[in-house]
Amino acid sequence: MASPLRVSILGCGNWGSAIARIIGSHATSLRFANTVKMWVYKENINGRKLSDIINTEHENIKYLPGYKLRENVVAVPKLRDAEEGADLLVFVVPHQFIRSLCDDMKGCVSPKARGITLLKGIDEGPGGLKLVSDIIREKMGIDVSVVMGSNIAN
Repeated sequence: MASPLRVSILGCGNWGSAIARIIGSHATSLRFANTVKMWVYKENINGRKLSDIINTEHENIKYLPGYKLRENVVAVPKLRDAEEGADLLVFVVPHQFIRSLCDDMKGCVSPKARGITLLKGIDEGPGGLKLVSDIIREKMGIDVSVVMGSNIAN
């Protein structure tokens, strides 16, 4: 039997936290590692780190208040720690940050890892319009699956 897949969620906004609830509840089978890492950008809420709040209260009180995360979802404030050892990277950051995020992760992600992007729409960069999945694929050299909708439609 293959090793359980390790999942990392890259983003902790309302969409990232909602997905973390779903992934956390499904990471209980033998196919997935029980711990799901969620990269939480360094933010303070009333003098406390958001990552500490999530890890102790199991709730993202800023972006998804009133909804508990499973205890197996672990907030990680350092991007490198969140991505380390991941087999599946779930991208849920705002689309305008995907290029810099991939640049920060380049060379640290296993070429065997796979990406799943839940970012809405397409990116409008220096070369024109580009699919977010193509940006991730090109910058990181990994296969990427997509769930998307429009983000720059009138």
